Amino acid sequence: MIFSLDGILYTFSPIKDFRAAHHLPPEFGIAQFQPKDYAGLGRIDRAGAELNAVRSGVLGAIPERISMQNLLSTVDDLTRIFENQLMTINPQVGLREAEIGFAVAGFSDVCQAWVYALLRARASKAELPDFPTVYRDWLNSTIRLFSEVYIYPPDWRIQVVAHAYGRMGLLIHTPDTTYAVYDPSLACPAEGFMTALLGEVCERLVG
Repeated sequence: MIFSLDGILYTFSPIKDFRAAHHLPPEFGIAQFQPKDYAGLGRIDRAGAELNAVRSGVLGAIPERISMQNLLSTVDDLTRIFENQLMTINPQVGLREAEIGFAVAGFSDVCQAWVYALLRARASKAELPDFPTVYRDWLNSTIRLFSEVYIYPPDWRIQVVAHAYGRMGLLIHTPDTTYAVYDPSLACPAEGFMTALLGEVCERLVG
């Protein structure tokens, strides 16, 4: 997994591998430096049926044929439907207004990025875009590095890295080098669902 931070590309290795390589305890990770407060947060990790209903509602609303002129308006329509579906299941899930807002904004941003890539390809008669590439570029655009530095004995300096789905890794500065470590333990549990749903939606928008 490769992400760019301040113009520098980092390959994020799994935290399990990093712990083993450096003989670190199992509690070493994001939660040790920035524990998550779950109070008031929605719980979708056990909402399989509800999320399936959201998926069916969104995919079922995609027209079989979409003209190039209507692609962006179709994305607007699907975004509204996605939001409505989330609101429908929310009594069972308990998402906060901000959580719904983030999900809806992410859905819209990815779909729009895909449509613009698709329109550019069709205008130039180029090969159709690759969803994983478009999605990775969007996700990379949301990367941010927390300014707070944590000192880990004897002389490591550690910063938390986040993207659209929350805290997802650590940047670990040692006297010799800098390691990028992937730790999604505190990331939003909806990341897998959103990635899969957006992939299906974008595939169908090709027509």
